[in-house]
Amino acid sequence: MSRMYRGNLARTGEYDIAGILKFEKVLWKFTTGDRICSTPVLIDGSLYFGSQDGFVYALNASDGAVLWKYDMKESTHSSPAYEDGIIYIGCTDGALYAIEAKNGSAVWKHQTGGHVDCCPAVDKGIIYVGSCDSYLYALNSLNGNLIWKYKTNDGEIKGVSSSPAINGDRVYFGSFDSNVYALNKTDGVPIWIFKTGGMIHSTPAVAKDTVYIGSIDENLYALSEIDGSIKWQYKTGGAVSSAAVSKDIIYFGSHDHNVYALDALNGKLKWKYETNAEIYGAPSIAQNVYIGSFDYNMYALDAISGLCKWKFATNFFIISTPIHGDGVVYLTSRDNSVYALV
Repeated sequence: MSRMYRGNLARTGEYDIAGILKFEKVLWKFTTGDRICSTPVLIDGSLYFGSQDGFVYALNASDGAVLWKYDMKESTHSSPAYEDGIIYIGCTDGALYAIEAKNGSAVWKHQTGGHVDCCPAVDKGIIYVGSCDSYLYALNSLNGNLIWKYKTNDGEIKGVSSSPAINGDRVYFGSFDSNVYALNKTDGVPIWIFKTGGMIHSTPAVAKDTVYIGSIDENLYALSEIDGSIKWQYKTGGAVSSAAVSKDIIYFGSHDHNVYALDALNGKLKWKYETNAEIYGAPSIAQNVYIGSFDYNMYALDAISGLCKWKFATNFFIISTPIHGDGVVYLTSRDNSVYALV
């Protein structure tokens, strides 16, 4: 079961499930009316995701049959989150929607001042979500009422598309203003702020007292959870995707076409694997490392050596993250389709 983008509140991207060690076939394929950037969630045999055709879909995970679809009337780039029977997802109309998972009926929506492109985090009845109006919001999950909001720095380009990560009493996220923020999740008061050299679209991953986050400045940063001080940074040749962390190794992609594996403790390179185009999407870990590329392929790489075990070609760019069920990899692509691979 995957309740949210990156698999958990710490956004580590690790799944406690065996991935597909060898690709056999496409179990099913479902095509929407437009491109898909959304990473699905898998709950009790149902797959939920959004499409740029304006619909949120619920599919039967075993055969791809449509269970319901909800018309938001505007496109979505957001990935959903699930909690207590409700799907939460953002939209380019500036709203966060709460939708009944069982039947697709609307529960509430909360309007912000900009696109909601990130994936919300739901923790103990509170939803944390960023908007391209430059705010991070904390909302009551029952009714969408505002609890607090925090404004990041304004600039020529402003916004929060980084999906917030939660660990303990803190919420972490990046912003278009180049900053990484750590806020008290109860009241939104800042605990520390770290300045990178470029805009941040990527989502932080939190493990072992460290916040790992990439920036358009081509670096992956390892920051102290306590005070935001830098532990190490690793320079690539392009903007850095969101990262996954497993067994003291951090995995991520870059616009320089490479997938990287670093020692999470000191940032030393363990291996890198070159694809044929930029990597925007984040990896997931289920024994292997699974990651999509703008070369249209999803790669399954050996987590220790980086050798390619297998790859699967879609018909367009992949921005989303592969997720994992029992013996199935679910993948969305900007070719408008969702794939179930076995």
